[in-house]
Amino acid sequence: MKTMEKAEIQQYRWKLESRRQDAVRLLGRLASETRALDVDSPQDTGDQSIGSVAKESLFQQTSQRRRLVQMIEAALRRIADGTYGICVACAGDIPRKRLEALPWTYCCLRCQEIAERELESEPSPQAPRTDIPWKRAG
Repeated sequence: MKTMEKAEIQQYRWKLESRRQDAVRLLGRLASETRALDVDSPQDTGDQSIGSVAKESLFQQTSQRRRLVQMIEAALRRIADGTYGICVACAGDIPRKRLEALPWTYCCLRCQEIAERELESEPSPQAPRTDIPWKRAG
């Protein structure tokens, strides 16, 4: 890569730190909302169902935010060790446009697409196995 200027790296660092602060603030709000759902008042089955769906949604949002914070922190470590902007898979340059869109990205678009194709080709744990010879009843 044409080495990034210190000022450019600093801009990415600021952007990442700002996004991390936003994500951590949102995690705090999600935790408050989750606690608010944990009321000990009697609930009918309808209220319990709505509460369960709301908790599941909050759990999913919390998981996504935590993952984002982890990715941002990893990007900040790459800045600190001088490997920011270099694909961890192929060691090629990550294009500036990609870094602008996803400053926490750790790989170039080509390697990301390869990884996603590999994930798609793996059998789902819920999918029936096709390598087992099934016998028909009767």
